[in-house]
Amino acid sequence: MATHNLAKLERYGKILKSIPGLEVVSLADLKITEKADENYNTNMENALHKARTYGKISGLTTIAVDESLMTNFLPDNQQPGVYARRFAKDKKELTDEALIEVWKEIFKLYPQENKQFIFDSALAYYNPGNNNEGVECVDVRYHIAKYISDISSNGYPLDRLMSSTQSGLPYIEMNEKEKDENDLKAFAGFVEKFEKFLCAG
Repeated sequence: MATHNLAKLERYGKILKSIPGLEVVSLADLKITEKADENYNTNMENALHKARTYGKISGLTTIAVDESLMTNFLPDNQQPGVYARRFAKDKKELTDEALIEVWKEIFKLYPQENKQFIFDSALAYYNPGNNNEGVECVDVRYHIAKYISDISSNGYPLDRLMSSTQSGLPYIEMNEKEKDENDLKAFAGFVEKFEKFLCAG
């Protein structure tokens, strides 16, 4: 799994758990410290680049994820897109706390009801043994929670302000079973295609 983000590793490890005989290892497990560039214009390009980069370094079939964030309330020219973590004028990567503060200010400017986040997750996979590769996109919609949680997000800061239902609990405060069920349902199509990719070699 091509990520240094422990929260992302845990999340996608659970999603992939349903594939028989699959062992998910991290970059840390393999002592890989390199950080692949994410300078492409689309999340699909970023994900494929990361999958190829870490697949060649590790020699293992590699999955990489890159997320693009859109909303149903910001103007087109202000959508975060692939800069969800660098959502500032200077495009520097923001800390979890700084990112939450940015969104608090945005919510004040756009107070309308039923605000939604739309995550387009590009999941790329690459087999360095034969250079076979693929990429799938999964769209998941979230509502704005009824309040912003004070719980530390540890890698997924927007979980503090998003909810699976309109004006519901912040995602980070949902129980693990609910979160896992939401993810398994949303990513079922990807898991099926990735399993076929593995079986094909």
